[in-house]
Amino acid sequence: MGNRSPYTLSSSPQAVGSRLPLLPWLYRVIGIPHTHLQVRLRGNNLYILAEGRNCPERSLIFTHLVRALSKTEIETLLPPSQPKVYQVILYGRKSGESRPQWADVIHLAQLDRYLENLDDPKPEVTVAIELANLGMARRGRPDAIARYLSESLTSLGVAVRASVKSAALPEEAGMPQTANLSSVLSSTASLTPQALLNRLWVVCESAYSPDSTLLTETIAQKLRDLELDGFRDAIVFSRVRGETKPEWVLRVDLTPPQEMLKDWARWGDIEALTRLMNNAVRDQGVEISATLMDITLHVTAQRETPPEKQRLFAAIAPLIDTIAPQGIHSMAVYGLSGSPNPMPHLSIPDSPVWVQWMDLPAKEHRALSESTRELAKQGDLSAIAFLLTRQLNPNLNDQLATGGIRLQIRQKEDLLHIMTDAPVCPSQGQVGAKVANYIRGLNLPEVQGVRVYGRRSGQKRPLWSYGVDFLTRDSLIPEATPEFAASDAYVGDLLTKEPGALTVPEFEETEPSAWDRIVEAIQGTLARTRIFTIESETAPNTARATQSAVPNEAKAAIVWGILGILLTVQADWLLGQFVKPLLASKPAPTASPAPQPPEQMTLPELSLQKTPGFESIGSGFTQSGSTLLTPGSGSTALLASPLKPKAAIDTSRSPYPTFNAPQLDEKFMLYRQYVAQNGAPDVLIVGSSRAMRGIDPVVLEQTLATQGYPGMRVFNFGINGATVQVVDLVVRRLLASEQQPKLILFADGLRAFNDGRPDVTFNAIASSPGFRKLPEIAVESAPNPTQAFTKPLETLARTQTTVADRYQSFNDQLLQQVGQLSTVWSDRNKLQTLLKSSLTFSSIASSEPDPESTIEGAGLIDINGFLPISNRFNPVTYYQKFSRVPGESDADYADFNLDGVQTQALRSLAQYTKSQDIPLVVINLPLTEQYLDLYRREREQQFQQHLMRLSGELGFTYRDLLENWKNTPDFFSDPSHLNRYGAYAVAAHLGKDPLIPWRKR
Repeated sequence: MGNRSPYTLSSSPQAVGSRLPLLPWLYRVIGIPHTHLQVRLRGNNLYILAEGRNCPERSLIFTHLVRALSKTEIETLLPPSQPKVYQVILYGRKSGESRPQWADVIHLAQLDRYLENLDDPKPEVTVAIELANLGMARRGRPDAIARYLSESLTSLGVAVRASVKSAALPEEAGMPQTANLSSVLSSTASLTPQALLNRLWVVCESAYSPDSTLLTETIAQKLRDLELDGFRDAIVFSRVRGETKPEWVLRVDLTPPQEMLKDWARWGDIEALTRLMNNAVRDQGVEISATLMDITLHVTAQRETPPEKQRLFAAIAPLIDTIAPQGIHSMAVYGLSGSPNPMPHLSIPDSPVWVQWMDLPAKEHRALSESTRELAKQGDLSAIAFLLTRQLNPNLNDQLATGGIRLQIRQKEDLLHIMTDAPVCPSQGQVGAKVANYIRGLNLPEVQGVRVYGRRSGQKRPLWSYGVDFLTRDSLIPEATPEFAASDAYVGDLLTKEPGALTVPEFEETEPSAWDRIVEAIQGTLARTRIFTIESETAPNTARATQSAVPNEAKAAIVWGILGILLTVQADWLLGQFVKPLLASKPAPTASPAPQPPEQMTLPELSLQKTPGFESIGSGFTQSGSTLLTPGSGSTALLASPLKPKAAIDTSRSPYPTFNAPQLDEKFMLYRQYVAQNGAPDVLIVGSSRAMRGIDPVVLEQTLATQGYPGMRVFNFGINGATVQVVDLVVRRLLASEQQPKLILFADGLRAFNDGRPDVTFNAIASSPGFRKLPEIAVESAPNPTQAFTKPLETLARTQTTVADRYQSFNDQLLQQVGQLSTVWSDRNKLQTLLKSSLTFSSIASSEPDPESTIEGAGLIDINGFLPISNRFNPVTYYQKFSRVPGESDADYADFNLDGVQTQALRSLAQYTKSQDIPLVVINLPLTEQYLDLYRREREQQFQQHLMRLSGELGFTYRDLLENWKNTPDFFSDPSHLNRYGAYAVAAHLGKDPLIPWRKR
């Protein structure tokens, strides 16, 4: 209904129509002639509008409906999928009027009380019913809690259900990763007297996906206002109606405010102590204020008449003694008469009516004698956590209302890792630097840096991270981000699958199973036949191959398939009849010596000792040595930024269907998440995998800060296989509706600009359902998406690269069995030799592994879009495993042409960025000396001249780094891709480049 009032009802898909028994039932039980009824379900409310020539009588409709509802369960009149109804809201108006003349509410949980007052309705009855609902909610009744929350959320179209479960249940009682949320709510446990052993589960369901920021603080405050006793916390799930997977999850700390105040008072927090003492003497009408001077707490108690010394002291003395505040050795209480001073006392009163002194536990117990600040300076993590919590929550009322920003600390070696979470993820700008500066001010001897993270309460992974090093590090070693439980008080959550660990589907990084891969392979094969297609309404991993709805195409495929088999059999027979006599007369070929490699490598300077530091992709820590001897380059220091948290991406929430490019789907959602949390980046890196792996955003941010550009934010939007057409599509169409960056770094190389090679990635995107949903652009500036489809068979052959190893054995057996039926299969080797000796054969396909077509590094992309690869390129061992491909046979340089659609796409991109006042910088990334043979160098020189000419014509900046580190193989993971050490060097170099038009924030 949007923002329309509930009584402006009309026939719509959401309205409950005559197909349900509800409307006929209402006509029957109300029984007023010439009255037209309309109904609408929204959230947990049922709205009923009654209108006629004269406005229907309120009391009559109310009476009839209450009596009928007391005898009939309203859920039996609704579809099973509808959420439970808690309230029925009645409206009455005259036909033709826009607003109702009266309205009334029926709380279905209190029908017995309505029946008692039907004969003598009283206004106070409704108030009493609402208070009764609130009272039941405060006692922990899940149905009452759901009704209580529904009062605030129904206006947003959100329905609520609630359940209580014991947190002490065994592991299998928790929510499995693939569990249906309805199963969680089905087993409701009764409340137990054991404190903090119950967990409240709340499911918010709606017809759309509500933004978490609209609901989380409201839900947290409403739940905490109940001051539930005996509850550990609440887990709130939000999901779209009909779905089982939650859109987002929220954890609400239900620790009562009184308990939270006692925890803070334990650390000597004066404001918390003051509130606790005022609560203790509220019945005496005394106003208490307190101030700390050195190690003594000075307390003033004031009212019009002097407070009773013994009575007041009896109320606060046991409280303070039990709390035993840290670092406070004694307490002096002053009794004053007169009107309380609205400002707290900052000094000892001059003329108190009476004074009472008291020694506190800190005076006798050494562990309590030092102040919280002194403990923090000694490295006590609990004390540091409390002080930072109070720094981040200056308003105690706000913190008690929602739980505020919670904080957890772990120390790993010389680094402090600090996690902050709140119902709405804390802002990096407000929290990161503040926490780091506070830690720096403590001057902790064993801490040389701090890493700060932020997330929404209930998330396992951080949404952002911020790091500061207090001392200069010679080598930035990757750090493992520690795991943080949902609460420090329940660290066991990390070790179980119990829901406390919050390992719900939203945050799990699950790899596809073997069966999923088999299904996807079959789907892809069937789709390439053009007989089948893949449904696009679901995510790529769950797409299903469905048969075409056109029966004629299926019949034609069967006919042509049979003809193809017959033709194959006939061709095989004819070939056997022709070739066998030829093979019989051909002498057996003599063995020839093995061909020599194209170039010999002499390595007199290489040591035979094992080279340290070879790592697997994404390894957590490097070897101890950070300086290696590399061939021809001397000593090279390998620097790399610390590994950032890996991105948790849910592409199912994208506003677009799939683009047939999984990494584009993921990067787009990661960018939206980044912008929502941090705002638009100042610098956006675009390009293929060379860009994604070749420029480290964190290093670029740090380098720019040293060059007078502090606070710059950098995001890496590199995509495997991207060309200029793909980059142009991303910038001008996909991100046009999002927040735009201040500067774009297009980092790549000749491959992305060569029109001679088929643009497989763009062609797949151009045929995707997501592409069809993109906003239109001007025809004259748009690259032609169909130009590369002129050779469909060649395109299909290139997109299907290799068969998985697991199917190779089966394939060989199948070939062997089928080959027995062939007349030339047994002589295939001889036939191949004959053809090689008779024909000139050349291959264009590259024999090097193509990183663009692999999923190398899948799941390792960090929250800034960067893919850190630790592998180091060793020419000796690499070319023992992979063939050395000359440039003439490299598919990336095939049919070299720089005057086609890729150049047109660059023109469109440059014109667009210029119109948006976004500087465009094109960067030619480095390649290794082993890769740059004579053929490739000639093409690279043509490419450089082409870009230099276009940069002057179109007004973008061109920077050439092609040969900067060509003799430093340790900066590369393969001959043409940088690793994280090379990405460090490139980012540091670019950050100091004065020709790049950096813009201050």
